[in-house]
Amino acid sequence: MKRITTLVLIAFLAISTFSCSNNDDDVTAPIVTPTANGFTWTDSSSTNVQTVNNPYATAQYKTIFAANTGGATVFEINLTSLAVGTYSLASANALYYKNATMSASFSPTSGTVTITANANNKLSGTFTATGTGGGITSVTGQFTNITVNP
Repeated sequence: MKRITTLVLIAFLAISTFSCSNNDDDVTAPIVTPTANGFTWTDSSSTNVQTVNNPYATAQYKTIFAANTGGATVFEINLTSLAVGTYSLASANALYYKNATMSASFSPTSGTVTITANANNKLSGTFTATGTGGGITSVTGQFTNITVNP
């Protein structure tokens, strides 16, 4: 009886050891599209992502500018600091937005600017605001690795 139990145990171990599948299937990680460097946004007038060709920040004035060639300012974001953190749009922090098709500039009544990185003279973050002006009621965007001038 002891011999039969031992044989059954050996058979069980042999079957379970060799019957396990060797699952070496390649696991494919999801492809994440990297965010392009620059300044992009959408506003309530369109779902199209818009961009400018000359975004930058100034450390001295703690301001982010998004302009097109020729100097036409589309965005000006004035903050109390360019340090990593979240800034409420209020009296100490402000956002100006006006594009060529707007009759007046957008005036936010609430919103935030979040700086996610500030290193090696490059600034990244996001912003969102609600308000009125120029037929716009909201604006949302991001800036990635824009140059920080002294």
